[in-house]
Amino acid sequence: MKVLIADDEDHVREGIELAVDWEKYGVTELLFAEEGQTAVELIRAHRPAVMFCDMSMPGTDGLALLRQVREEGFRTQIIVVSGYDDFIYTRASIKASAVDYILKPFKKLDLEQALEKAIGEWSKQESSQSLARENEHRLRQADSLLHEQKLAMYFKGEIAFHEGIRSLFFKVGLPEHGLRAALLLPGNRAELVERRFYGDAELFVFALSNIAHEMLKDSGAYYLCRLGDDQWLLVTAACDGAGHERSVEKVVRAWKMTLGLNTLTGICESAANADKLPASVAAARAALLRCELLPAAGVDKPVPELPSFAGQKLLLQKALENEDKTYAAEIVRSFAESLRRRGNLKLKELQACTIEANLLLHYEYRARGGGKEPSDMLIPLWISDLGEWERAVIGSWWALIEEGAPDGPGSQGIQAIRQYIHRNFHENISLSALSERFHFSPQYIARKFKEMYDTTVVTYLTDVRMDKAKSLLEHTELSVMQISGELGYADENYFSKVFKKQTGLSPLQYRKQSKHH
Repeated sequence: MKVLIADDEDHVREGIELAVDWEKYGVTELLFAEEGQTAVELIRAHRPAVMFCDMSMPGTDGLALLRQVREEGFRTQIIVVSGYDDFIYTRASIKASAVDYILKPFKKLDLEQALEKAIGEWSKQESSQSLARENEHRLRQADSLLHEQKLAMYFKGEIAFHEGIRSLFFKVGLPEHGLRAALLLPGNRAELVERRFYGDAELFVFALSNIAHEMLKDSGAYYLCRLGDDQWLLVTAACDGAGHERSVEKVVRAWKMTLGLNTLTGICESAANADKLPASVAAARAALLRCELLPAAGVDKPVPELPSFAGQKLLLQKALENEDKTYAAEIVRSFAESLRRRGNLKLKELQACTIEANLLLHYEYRARGGGKEPSDMLIPLWISDLGEWERAVIGSWWALIEEGAPDGPGSQGIQAIRQYIHRNFHENISLSALSERFHFSPQYIARKFKEMYDTTVVTYLTDVRMDKAKSLLEHTELSVMQISGELGYADENYFSKVFKKQTGLSPLQYRKQSKHH
């Protein structure tokens, strides 16, 4: 918070400066002006919260200064400090909404009381302004999300083109003619969300969107939106196919360089008008499904027939009967390895395996007396990384085994997971990592942990880390970067954001405050 002292007399400026314990009131910087015009320029440049102002100064005097401050709409709170007990000056102060009028020679208590009152009024206005800005931002976000949902429904062919859709194209900045579509499918999404974004899928989506917009801001008219959780649609108004492909390549390359994300792309070769875009999206999806997931097996080498996951039914039933998670995992890994040895695997072929796996899960769940299966037990259709597919299938079959297992060992296992988090909070702990270590499905760990401790694994881990961070900030001189590393955060800025969200203070503010108590 900044405070400006405007007075033409050196001893008065110095007297105000020395009379007040500025740090006590949260003032971080003092500004000084010897006459009114300098004061105006400082207010324009620094927007101080409070100004102590003399009424009689050379050049632009106090009367003109107060008038100019209010005409230009600054929220700086004014405390008049004058040697004149004159109605003209008092009236000018009232018109300028000054919070106080102090006569020289002033007392320390008068200055402090006036300052406290001014800061209170400034804080009230700042809060009101901040709330208004926040509400406006939320409304814009809500409108943007609503536009995205409506356009996504149109792009997927769920609703017909109409005047409302036409107006949305105008609102998002797209012309009606010469549009090109491409679908982008993140590959190693699950691994990145857990390892780099600590399980925060919303933050991952936010990062993808920000990076893409930064890459495309100088590329002409475009629109980027999600079609479901996995696919991203990029529509551009590029005049030719090459320009459209360059925009796609920019985004894919930036995602890879910034986040390490592998992305499949499906591009529609032709342009279309706004009312025909669903057909372009369908063509882009067809191209996406033809994408190869594995390195080429060789130019002339014949491709073996796609193995059938349904062929693993009897083996998996045996694993279910014996509640043998190790055997179930071996069956799935062996099948995934057969896909790798085949040396050729298109996205549509992996989706065929996913459909078979989900049908088997559905059948076995019902056969074991289950009702409607939990949605998190089924394998997502648009997985495009074979390693993630393998882990997802293993997790689903483990979850099926756990449905019929007694709670005793499971409860002890969740307690062991809690103890493990306390001992190893500085490591890369994720649901996948815990699943591999403790041989429970990610779904089971998430559900049972919530039941037993009324919080999620990610939230609990964050709480443990933040408690340790507070202790390190209070009792050591380690830098924020060092503390971030000690806690297992690779990104110091991300750690600081998490800490501030948790405590309301930045790490340095927390350290400073703790030393005053």
